[in-house]
Amino acid sequence: MKLNQAMKDALKIVGKGGVVVHLTTSSLDGNTNTVGERFITVFKDEFILIADMFAQKTRVNLNENQIGVITLAHPVNGRTWSFKGPATILQEGLPDDYEFEGLKAVEALKEWGNWAEKEPPSEVPPDIRPPVLVQRGVIALKVNEITDYSSEHAGNIINTEI
Repeated sequence: MKLNQAMKDALKIVGKGGVVVHLTTSSLDGNTNTVGERFITVFKDEFILIADMFAQKTRVNLNENQIGVITLAHPVNGRTWSFKGPATILQEGLPDDYEFEGLKAVEALKEWGNWAEKEPPSEVPPDIRPPVLVQRGVIALKVNEITDYSSEHAGNIINTEI
């Protein structure tokens, strides 16, 4: 499923006081984990990439259950959606031919680069910033379902491919 331009623009809210999106994953036995994320981008119109810096529980959940949901809520600007689909963590060292849902890991990692260099780590509050900000890879979610929660569409699933 392709993201429209309004969605792609809304997901380019990295740093500098931008809106936080939330990534929710679940283990096989139903234990959910939700994390607020600010370092995100859209890749090839159908994937959402998030920096993997502090994602221990997310990593455990995705090893058991590869479905994730990213929610974005900015009602003032009418940007209120959830994006659901298969998700995984891509990291350096994967074989050059490794693909996830049609996404070549080497392409995504090359495009993404080191987010700490693109977006200064000053965006991470000092009280939770580790001594060295280390990005292990990227969390990649292929968008297969979008739900629109704006007032005029209130909970409508835009399209489903799962």
